[in-house]
Amino acid sequence: MIRFKNERVISFSIKYFDVYWEVSPTTEDLQEYEFYVERSESEEGPWQQIAGPLIDRYHVRDNNVPLRSHNRILFYRIKALHVLSGTELYSKVIDRAGKISLLAQEMIRREDVLFREFVGVQCWLFPRRTFGQRCPQCWDDVLQKRRQDQCPTCWGTGFSGGYHYPIGLWGQVDDAEQTEQVTMEDHRQVTYHTFRTGPSPAIKPMDLVVDHLNRRFRVFTVGGTTRLGVGVRQEVKMVIIERGAIEDSIPLKIDASSVRLVPEREFSNPHTPEASQSASMSTLFGAYGYK
Repeated sequence: MIRFKNERVISFSIKYFDVYWEVSPTTEDLQEYEFYVERSESEEGPWQQIAGPLIDRYHVRDNNVPLRSHNRILFYRIKALHVLSGTELYSKVIDRAGKISLLAQEMIRREDVLFREFVGVQCWLFPRRTFGQRCPQCWDDVLQKRRQDQCPTCWGTGFSGGYHYPIGLWGQVDDAEQTEQVTMEDHRQVTYHTFRTGPSPAIKPMDLVVDHLNRRFRVFTVGGTTRLGVGVRQEVKMVIIERGAIEDSIPLKIDASSVRLVPEREFSNPHTPEASQSASMSTLFGAYGYK
């Protein structure tokens, strides 16, 4: 099978993105392959095909990019289909930020160890939809706005489905002071939290974050550290969503019986003689995330 290399997204226009890719030298006949370019607002999909089939072509200009928002990140991947055998393969997921330097890769690796084994908890990110099909239940074409806030079709976003597929990630959630805001008309418990995690998946304002306690947060600011323009760590400010909001009804479909919510390393010591006598090597390595 062929192998992709040097995939990249480049543009200096607000009207389009140019997607380029190459194929490693091979003895196969590239005329037997069809290439398709797919785009998504989330690293995990769902993916929308925007070009293809392409034969012996390695560049696509995406002229239908919604670029009004500075916070929107578009991801691309290339699919190759071998026509005779029906075999499919995909390139890595790419965005406009480009390649990660070696130093940045080491930074990300160490941060990942920190979050997975010491200070982080299991969380899930629901990337909010910012374009696509409008909600068929609550969107008013004349007024150009939603008619209700508690819509179970768009979850209050105005776009059908509301959010993309949830993505699991490890991060550190800093708890804030508990507050009560009491007025003549309302009673609110507004709490602001800080969330730290790696650069992937990319988080943007208005996304939904669910932590290991099923607390649901709405992101309102995203910052972090970059290296040569590529993110290394994300610093997120978010507010907890009031109980009873429509976001509480968004289903999170996971296997609760086997999910790991906190770092197991923090609750076991594989270095003691007692642990080495009572546990197999597979159990010891399992404490570090290996199977």
